[in-house]
Amino acid sequence: RQLVQVEAPPKVSIVRDYDPSIPAVLGDADQLIQAILNIVRNAAQAVGQQGTITIRTRIHRQVTLGNRRHALAAKIDIIDSGPGIKPELLGQIFYPMVTGRAEGTGLGLSIAQSLISQHGGLVECASNPGHTVFSVFLPLEKEHE
Repeated sequence: RQLVQVEAPPKVSIVRDYDPSIPAVLGDADQLIQAILNIVRNAAQAVGQQGTITIRTRIHRQVTLGNRRHALAAKIDIIDSGPGIKPELLGQIFYPMVTGRAEGTGLGLSIAQSLISQHGGLVECASNPGHTVFSVFLPLEKEHE
């Protein structure tokens, strides 16, 4: 959050809405940070010179990720107030080299999805003008006693 806030224009605000009760996620911290950073940076580019990005964490119970059922999963929503993703691009945004911006590489979301998938997680997206939500689900497994 702090890194993107420094990179973003002054009229872009990043709001934190964290659930402090979420236990630690098991995984490679650097990879998970990179995945979330890619999504938040995309949100910052989407809002442009002015807008709001909200990072919200919650616990979800009884979640199926891939073909596995998990008792608990962390859900991280990255919500932006940008113009939204064109409907014709929405089904393709996680493919490499697909971008809605002339200066974009089309790699950020593909890399994010790959890193989250390596951790047994899932990335979903819903978008309307003024409200785009990327939801990252990561399993929360209890450690063996």
